[in-house]
Amino acid sequence: MTKHKIGVVGGSGYIGFALAKHLSKSFQVKVVDKNPLPENVQGRIIFERCDIREFNEVKSSLSDVDLVIHAAIVQIPLINEAKRLGYEVNVLGTQNLCKVADKNPRIKGLILIGSWHVFGESGLKGVINEEFGFRPDRVQERARLYALCKIAQETVVRVHDEFSEKVFGLVRLGTVLGDKMPEKTAANLFIFKGLRGEAITPYKDSMYRPMLYIDIGDVQKGVELYAKKILNGETCNETNSLHHIVNLCWPEPVTIFELAEMVRDLVIKCSNGKIKPEIKVVDTGQSSFFVAGDKKLMKVDITKAKGFLGLKNLVSPNMSLERVIRKRISKMNLVENDSNKT
Repeated sequence: MTKHKIGVVGGSGYIGFALAKHLSKSFQVKVVDKNPLPENVQGRIIFERCDIREFNEVKSSLSDVDLVIHAAIVQIPLINEAKRLGYEVNVLGTQNLCKVADKNPRIKGLILIGSWHVFGESGLKGVINEEFGFRPDRVQERARLYALCKIAQETVVRVHDEFSEKVFGLVRLGTVLGDKMPEKTAANLFIFKGLRGEAITPYKDSMYRPMLYIDIGDVQKGVELYAKKILNGETCNETNSLHHIVNLCWPEPVTIFELAEMVRDLVIKCSNGKIKPEIKVVDTGQSSFFVAGDKKLMKVDITKAKGFLGLKNLVSPNMSLERVIRKRISKMNLVENDSNKT
């Protein structure tokens, strides 16, 4: 039996490439991206260069796929440096992908990789479910344009889901934790400093900011399960696009300061006490949007992730960070051993 082919748009990025590698175990996978693949996958994944701002390129690149996964995004900090590029890729590119997915008779649907940033960051209260709403002006200035673009992407996808006979779904992620997460994320910076024995330095103005996280492995599983549902015709035919949105994140928020504490404790634990980094809060003089009790005011409802997708047990942020730290310590030991041999 011929395997379905999935087109992962933006598949050269962190999340997209992780999805492409995982999905290639069960499907044919084509990565569609302007940038080359970050590593050699020995022919398991087809790569085709494509600029999603160009409709004809998108139409040609996705002509032979059965499902589209949209993971392309111009994100922080580049989006603040190249705002027009952010609009063209994030918004116009999404429109191109949705139009192609709707018009191509072979394609059964599209899954957008969304972000919890659409909820905003400050003043979060109560149970956050799929219909919590958009709050782009309740974020720090650096994240405002990014939040607006993620909302625009969701809107374009949801509108197509309302009128198309196909499924245009959305998996809304927490900030993704994994070994190859972007360098400038707080978790990665804290781990990098901690393993070097340097002080871990959360900023005073954001130390109580509640964050939502998800492990990269749960992202891979969740998107695979959603893809299979669409390809097997197992999704509901409701006209309300809300039915095809899933929040995928650990239900309990973690503050930036708690993240720093987790990393410190795990570095000590995983190094058997050989590395003992300190935590030093840095005061930049900026006022804070957050107070210590903010995280207690909110909780994420992940009923649909468990019921609709079938993800019963998610990996906690603590466990996810431990896996990353242990892997990096293992690599450090290999480097040290190689140095001793020379």
